[in-house]
Amino acid sequence: MLLEKIKSHAILIVIVVLIVVVLLVKHPFQLTNDQLNVHEPETFTVVAEESEEKETNQIEKTVVVDVKGAVKHPGVYEIASQSRVNDVILKAGGLTEDANEQSVNLAEIVYDEMVIYVPTNDSDGESVEDFQGMDKIKINQATAEQLETLTGIGPAKAQAIINYRDENGPFQSVDDLLNVPGIGQKTLDNIVDDIQIP
Repeated sequence: MLLEKIKSHAILIVIVVLIVVVLLVKHPFQLTNDQLNVHEPETFTVVAEESEEKETNQIEKTVVVDVKGAVKHPGVYEIASQSRVNDVILKAGGLTEDANEQSVNLAEIVYDEMVIYVPTNDSDGESVEDFQGMDKIKINQATAEQLETLTGIGPAKAQAIINYRDENGPFQSVDDLLNVPGIGQKTLDNIVDDIQIP
């Protein structure tokens, strides 16, 4: 009896082992990452917008200005936007001894394609021709005296134009003059044919 029980137990164990082997062959046991407590590293998207913005800010915008007349090194200069006329003149070596400094607004903000002409003390006629060219006043460069030659522009309005220009930069269009205190549509109509922008 004991021998028969051992044989039946042995047969049962063999059957169980065979079933397990068959199951393992057909369905191999695979541990998932969760079962192994292994987590794949998270991937992060690098946002480059901030760095690109910094790079853009670091690249300073420049303008090209033509410097003529009584400066030590006349020529075309590239300079940072928002620079002043005085900065460009210094870059051009400074004024010569016979320069008429009073005829130039050294505090004016430069703009692209601007022409800065510095006359000599004995060349007033030449400076007027340069600023007016074709009998028109270049509104972004003209002095108060030149502005006063325009119809309806007296000392107060001429100074108002210069002040607005210094505070807001060069005029971009004729209509910008309407933003100047004291300049209305009627005044603008009177001078529109006699001014040039830029």
